[in-house]
Amino acid sequence: MKDLDQIKLGFEENKKDKFLCFDTETTDLFEKEMIQLAFLTDDGEEFNMYFKPKGEISFAAMAIHNITPEMLEDKPTFEEARHKGKDLKEYLEGLTEKYVWVAHNAQFDKEVLETVGIKIPQLICTFKIARDLLSIDQKDEYDLQSYSLQFLRYYLGLYKNENSKNNQAHDALSDVYFLRDLFKYFQRNFDLTTEKMLSISKAPLIIRNLHHGKHAGKSIKEIQIEDPGYLQWIIDTWDDKPDIVWNIKRIIEN
Repeated sequence: MKDLDQIKLGFEENKKDKFLCFDTETTDLFEKEMIQLAFLTDDGEEFNMYFKPKGEISFAAMAIHNITPEMLEDKPTFEEARHKGKDLKEYLEGLTEKYVWVAHNAQFDKEVLETVGIKIPQLICTFKIARDLLSIDQKDEYDLQSYSLQFLRYYLGLYKNENSKNNQAHDALSDVYFLRDLFKYFQRNFDLTTEKMLSISKAPLIIRNLHHGKHAGKSIKEIQIEDPGYLQWIIDTWDDKPDIVWNIKRIIEN
């Protein structure tokens, strides 16, 4: 029988969430066949593996991540890949039980892993966290110019303390280091529990100003004062933009 100190220690360790920051690169934005997976864990594991795809890599995708078919000729397919003596799929499934996974624009990477049968039960999206926390003004009326990982990397000054060995944009491993730095920035500077971050990640995107229509560039709060009828028109007609409608209702109700 365990003594009370051991039981207490185990309970305290279980209370502390562990995080895994990850990124994928794919053949294209539609088929989402994974050709690179990289991750970093809280306990210092670094993983980076390439896969030979069954389909073709689109030129548009190559232009972003610079991975060519020739680079993958001698790589295993995902189904053939192994890590630490296990099938890679089995190994990754074990990590989904041990860690809270973190990605930027996490929905895309979630869908990529689902194509190979990996489901992530706890997933934090730093893109949604950034949109929730960061605005261009103190009144919280206007979005930043961009919320991409690379924009935030420079906007928040994270590049100043980077490891120069891992600073190649759009390479999955480098992007994971950028992601890890961004996630730690949020943890240091904001009062965010894991539950709060998971909740934000499941909610619609926070949008503060419009980019389309006759009031493009204005904040929703500003339009609410100047032309409330226009906002009601959007609510009634913009069925294809549920995030914008949700944000208009959010601002009107508050």
